[in-house]
Amino acid sequence: MLGVLELAARLKEVTLPNTSFKRNPQIRLTKELLVLALNSSSEAILIKDCDGIVLIGSQRVAEFLKCSVDDLPGRDSYEFLPRALAQSIRERDQHVMATGKAESIEETWDLGYDQRTLLVSRSPILDSEGRCVGVITCYTNISHIKLAFRLFEQNEKRFTALAQTCPVGIFECDPSHQLTYVNPEWERITGLTFDEVAGKHWNELIAKDQQRLVKHLQGNTDSQPGGDRIDCTIEGKNKCTVELSLNRVSDTHNNTVSYIGSIVDLTYRLAAQRELREKASLMRDLTRSVPAIIWQLTMDGQCVFTSDYFCTITGEPTEAALGESWESWIHEEDFPKAAASLGAVLSGEQQTASHEFRMKGKDNEWRWMLSNCQQIHSTDGKPIGVAGHTIDITDRRKAEEELQHYNLMLEQRVNKRTQELVSVNHSLVNEIENRQHAEELLEEKRAQLSHFSRVSVMGRLSGELAHELNQPLNAIQNYVSSLTQILSTSPVSEAASHVLTKLSGEITRAAKIIRRTRDFVSTGKHQPERLNLSELAADTAAMLKGEARRRGMTIQIVDVDKKSVVLGDPVRLQQVLVNLVLNALESMVDQPKSQKIATIEINSTPKRVRISVLDSGSGVNESQRSRLFDAFFTTKTNGLGMGLAISRGIIEDHQGTLNYAPQHSGGSSFIIDLPSTP
Repeated sequence: MLGVLELAARLKEVTLPNTSFKRNPQIRLTKELLVLALNSSSEAILIKDCDGIVLIGSQRVAEFLKCSVDDLPGRDSYEFLPRALAQSIRERDQHVMATGKAESIEETWDLGYDQRTLLVSRSPILDSEGRCVGVITCYTNISHIKLAFRLFEQNEKRFTALAQTCPVGIFECDPSHQLTYVNPEWERITGLTFDEVAGKHWNELIAKDQQRLVKHLQGNTDSQPGGDRIDCTIEGKNKCTVELSLNRVSDTHNNTVSYIGSIVDLTYRLAAQRELREKASLMRDLTRSVPAIIWQLTMDGQCVFTSDYFCTITGEPTEAALGESWESWIHEEDFPKAAASLGAVLSGEQQTASHEFRMKGKDNEWRWMLSNCQQIHSTDGKPIGVAGHTIDITDRRKAEEELQHYNLMLEQRVNKRTQELVSVNHSLVNEIENRQHAEELLEEKRAQLSHFSRVSVMGRLSGELAHELNQPLNAIQNYVSSLTQILSTSPVSEAASHVLTKLSGEITRAAKIIRRTRDFVSTGKHQPERLNLSELAADTAAMLKGEARRRGMTIQIVDVDKKSVVLGDPVRLQQVLVNLVLNALESMVDQPKSQKIATIEINSTPKRVRISVLDSGSGVNESQRSRLFDAFFTTKTNGLGMGLAISRGIIEDHQGTLNYAPQHSGGSSFIIDLPSTP
């Protein structure tokens, strides 16, 4: 195989064709000049021998193989490439050298880090004897061109698919307006196939009397982006009226590439409008005498009919309402609701609708109207519009407002009278309750008077009973004294003497009890006297000892000084203590036996004496404390409600005070505060 130096030597033997020159060139062809020429080329050019050893490579090749131009000569050209790719290129090079024929093919090279599509041209290098000594390879990267073609093909397929399925007729023209494409819908609308119209100017298919519109459309399309549209007639096999639009397609230099157009068949819409107008004419004749605005709209909301009553209400001719929105006649506050109601019927969301609104009448007077409408259909069931009627309800609204006003006035009067009756009823109820309360109080007073009468009788009987009992007790005391004297002259046992002593003591105690009871219930006047409160408390405890024992309770006295003296009525003060102790005993009925203790506590200072009656009962509710000393107020089921009121009065007569205080541990404390006596 030939090496680099031998290839270079043989290249020197390659002679240029014999060409006559006007003069000889001043620069001779050299290897360096060839390298300069290759580097200035925009192509990637590589010259190598039969073994693939590089002789010369251009700058583009070095960039492609990611190396320096100076590194290329003498290097194996395949070492820069992945093994599989190098083997494929070697085979193509050997094929060119073996056949001695140049080739130009498209190849895809996977470089590992990149994949490129290249146009590769290989030419054999022949010496003077016609032997192949090497290969010249030229690489052109066409990856971006392939991508562009691929995108173009994809876009062409998308456009074709869209055009084939589009429910609108689509056509394409070249820059000279010659038809180059029509879709199936265009053929259906016009009745003309692509073979029949290919190469024709599209405006040749438009009716002659509409050529002025066609020229205007073409002028607007070329002068402004987005094109324009017109309604025109196509004289094909199916003569039809269409809405035609045309758009210019330009390249990056704003040169016209083609024209894309579309047609929409207006035949059915125009037929429907004609049908509506015919029906409108008939309807007008039928509705002249009807006192309502009868109207009809197309599916796009255009009015195609209104009855003569429109003129009666607005003072405007019926033609003024045709093709217009009624927004100018409807009050701005009512228009959104009216439009929404009508829109729901037009869209098919509702089949019928009803709404009230104010409509501008003659002399700019606003009149209340009631409108009812429903969707109407053609004979084949397609919706073609909305029909309705609108009646004047101004008088009815006024009557309703007046009725509402009178109802409001009547309601106010009824409410006022009801309030008066409720007030009277409350007064009657209060009066009945007060009367019932008075009757209850009267009955209670009667019971209290009866009880007072019994107590008074009991007091008198107690005095008489005490008097009668004193006589036998005195006799018994005399007999005991006599017996004691008789027995003193003769010896008796010590036990008998003890019994006589006890008997004499009990008789004396019984006499004292009878005397205290008589004094307590006595109604006579008592003179103030010096009283030892300790003795008064002891007498009170002795008087109530039996009652306390019967209830399973205990009365105790706490008096450290035992010398507290006050000036007062002993009977009345004892009455207060008895009342307070009895209340204490009654309040402890539900307490455990260990806590059933009523305490009389006496404390004194040089000027005041305090007597406290304490219990361990449930106490008095806070809401009842303010009325505790009121006459006839009681917390007992069978109480009179007079004890505390009388007790406070007695203490106040003695220049003292009687108050209630709750105990922290539960229970009540009634405190008597009196001036002390030296």
